[in-house]
Amino acid sequence: MRNLDSNLTAPCEEKSPHWGYIAAALLLALLLRLYRISSQSIWVDEMLTLHASGITFPLHLIDIFDNVHGALHSVVLFLWTRIAGTSEFALRLPSAVFSVLSIFAIYRLLLKLVGRETALVALTILVISPFHIWYGQEVRNYSMLIFFSTLSVDSFLSLLQEPGKGTFAKYVLFTFAAFLSNMSTTFLLIVENILFFLLPRKLSFRNLVFANVFIALLLIPWIWGMIGRVEFHRLVRTAPYLESEMLRGETTFTPLAIPYTFYNFSIGYTLGPSLRELHESVGFSAFRHYLPVLLAAALGFSVASVAGIVSLRKRRRLLLALLLWILVPAVFVSFFAIKNFKPFNPRYVMVAFPAYLALVAEGVRRIKPLFIRPILAVLIAATMGLSLWNYYQVPRHGKEDFRSAANKLKADFHPDDIVFAEGTFEPLIYYCGSGFPLSPIYPEVMSDQKRLMGLIEERTAGKKRIWLVTSRLWTCDPDRRIETLFRELFVLKEESFFEGIQLFLFEKKLLVAEAT
Repeated sequence: MRNLDSNLTAPCEEKSPHWGYIAAALLLALLLRLYRISSQSIWVDEMLTLHASGITFPLHLIDIFDNVHGALHSVVLFLWTRIAGTSEFALRLPSAVFSVLSIFAIYRLLLKLVGRETALVALTILVISPFHIWYGQEVRNYSMLIFFSTLSVDSFLSLLQEPGKGTFAKYVLFTFAAFLSNMSTTFLLIVENILFFLLPRKLSFRNLVFANVFIALLLIPWIWGMIGRVEFHRLVRTAPYLESEMLRGETTFTPLAIPYTFYNFSIGYTLGPSLRELHESVGFSAFRHYLPVLLAAALGFSVASVAGIVSLRKRRRLLLALLLWILVPAVFVSFFAIKNFKPFNPRYVMVAFPAYLALVAEGVRRIKPLFIRPILAVLIAATMGLSLWNYYQVPRHGKEDFRSAANKLKADFHPDDIVFAEGTFEPLIYYCGSGFPLSPIYPEVMSDQKRLMGLIEERTAGKKRIWLVTSRLWTCDPDRRIETLFRELFVLKEESFFEGIQLFLFEKKLLVAEAT
């Protein structure tokens, strides 16, 4: 790496690498990712991982090849839970470990690219990053993705300058692992192939092609599954979609998605309106209360990232590499959203996170005049700290509290009860057990009044009490039509509220009339 053009890599620094500080930072990072790791309920996306990992359903070999959203993570989780069990702590611990490993991987990469001091600033930011901690405490594959995608970039830069069997094997292995962590690695592979033509190199074009072919051959089982399952025809469709054909409601791209993504990269999802408020399309009045802190966070990270770009303007190759690393995933995910192929979500461009972090850290380290540096550092640390406090301590910023709802159900459930669930219901399977009598009301049933009434009549036959659990209704039933219908058909006896969840207990009108 030291032989690379100085426009790409940092000058060699002979100072001590501060191993004591690095070890302390990684220990603090681990503690922050273990702190209250079991406090929030399992939520719907985590249930997808549990289904794919042989925890809620049996896992077969074919299921691994059908998994195009994190096969490697599912295999790791399947093996790990055979030892550690399936508690929330056990399920989330691998994510916490990979989160800490990714911090060190990013530090090592930035040490080579931008130098020791900037890499240490990036390390410090990563330790308390609410965005990074969020995924470090989730039963999902994104911590693993950041870890292996960072190693892919690191090994790719080594392969450019030191082509050989060892560097070739590392690059193929780490990139393959990144793909099996999440297929958004495709964006990173595109960036790496573009950089081949822009950076100084000893690697031949033939060997670059060979590396791509080798990775593609390893991925054939998953590519074959994607062809059959993923709706690629959406990428070429020009006719407008009917409302029933839209992915999770209206997903037409909005330019606000880009700044929102970098805002999430900066301070996570827990500063300002909660995710539930944003999903429910609250108006500007809901933001007004948060404007001071939102503007402070936006100012701090915007100034830092712009200062990082200015600082690197003389190292054009490095700056170009970082900008491509950021822009290519953002452009592709934006295109997918425009074509209604995939909704825009910050996690879909997560492979760009280390590059964005490099610009922010460089800006904090190099901004001039000098007196601005401590002010900028305090502003960034304060807004990240407040976001982290909200994440740990403010329930409205957390995930839906299915654990409490399930405990209420299990405590008060009678054998002659029936439980209907509208919206998200999958976490109830984890907390109540797969044998619990749960009747989901799917959107396609809701749209057919005759079919809906038939379902309710069939499922409530011989039942005395009817439960209704509702959550995440913003796409399937924002007007709460099912709740209104149940209030008309039955007599409401009890209503309970948990974070993001409403739980209703009804009785049949005939039984109530007989009792009175």
